[in-house]
Amino acid sequence: MSDRDDMIATDNALSVEARRALQMLVGMIIPPSDEYAVPGADDPQIFADILAKAHELPAVIQGLKVLDELSNARSGDGFCALDEDDRIALAEEFRRSQVSVVRVLVAITAQCYYIDDRVVEALGMEVRSPFPGGFTVEEGDWSLLEPVRKRPKMYRESP
Repeated sequence: MSDRDDMIATDNALSVEARRALQMLVGMIIPPSDEYAVPGADDPQIFADILAKAHELPAVIQGLKVLDELSNARSGDGFCALDEDDRIALAEEFRRSQVSVVRVLVAITAQCYYIDDRVVEALGMEVRSPFPGGFTVEEGDWSLLEPVRKRPKMYRESP
């Protein structure tokens, strides 16, 4: 029986193998750092957030299928079964051939990674929601907006 046979409608649409491949990929996008004492994006807590966003996106699902096909064509085995050097080489090939999917994966990975309390704290920020207290933003040089203000309107007035 495949892992899709015992799924219910609310379950994740990705197979176990696709989830493992995705977890390996996001761990390659943002690896853990001992120097900064932060986990990688493949950390179970962070990956759960990534998975919740990624499994709903058809481009990601299709991209993971392409990754598996590339892996099978190259080695006769799935991405997760490859050794580390082969996974890195295949991930690089995947990055070049599936640019739009990789952009989505990088965006989702970064969004989920940088809201993790451990990462926020490692960045020297207070672990809290941004509102209602907000964050202080230093006053900038407003004259930098002059070229934008001088542009013609790029919109149509509503009636």
